[in-house]
Order: sequence, then C-alpha cells, then structure tokens
Amino acid sequence: ATLAGGCCPGASRNRFAYNEAGQVRIRAGLPIYECNSRCRCGAECPNRVVQRGIRYDLCIFRTGDGRGWGVRTLQRIRKNSFVMEYVGEIITSEEAERRGQVYDRQGATYLFDLDYVEDVYTVDAAHYGNISHFVNHS
Repeated sequence: ATLAGGCCPGASRNRFAYNEAGQVRIRAGLPIYECNSRCRCGAECPNRVVQRGIRYDLCIFRTGDGRGWGVRTLQRIRKNSFVMEYVGEIITSEEAERRGQVYDRQGATYLFDLDYVEDVYTVDAAHYGNISHFVNHS
C-alpha cells in the first residue's frame, strides 16, 4: 500500500510499513513511522497498528521448569504481526547498568536496550509495564 488520502508519508517515503492485514512488510531493522494526530486519517487507517494496542488473547503462566513467568497466546498469530509493545520506564544506559547489577542479585531483570541508532537508552519494565513484562527472554 502506498499513500492513502490524508496520511503522513514523509518519514516512510510514501510507503506504509504494514500490509492490509497489519503485518510488517518492510525490511527488519528499519524504523516504523505510524500516522498520528498530525494526519487527516482516522483511527482505522492501516498505518496505525501499534497504537491500537494488543489484539490477541494472551495468557500469563507459571513455567513448569522453574524459570518464572511467561506469556503464551491463546490463538494463532500470523508471521510479522504486531503482538505487544514493551512498556516501561525509559532510563539511560548508565542507569540500566546500575539497576542491572541489583536485578542480577535478585535473579530477575526487565531491561530492554533501545539501540536502534546508538546504545543510549534502555526500557526498564520492573516497576512500570504491561504483559510484556512477563515475556520470557531466556
């Protein structure tokens, strides 16, 4: 899909990152720019996927092997589909290093580096987050 009436094409070079089913269709590693309040399009615009939130039935469960909690889906998820946003507190990488040492002693960590361009910020989901907090990274 290319530019639809009223959508913001600038950063996306006139192409949407998603197909009609909401699946990512651009090369991995490229940033995704969604339509927003500056666009004339509405909430159902195909270039608004992440901002619609979780659309799948997900279940938090206790792992059977003692590794803690995890998340599983209760329905089929098609390849390249948005599942959830990793939500947390945005901190500097220096603060993440400090907190990481504390979390390591506690046996749990919820740090996710934001290193698209350079390693400057980290998301810490230890105290603020959503279901993504329970995704098992091991």
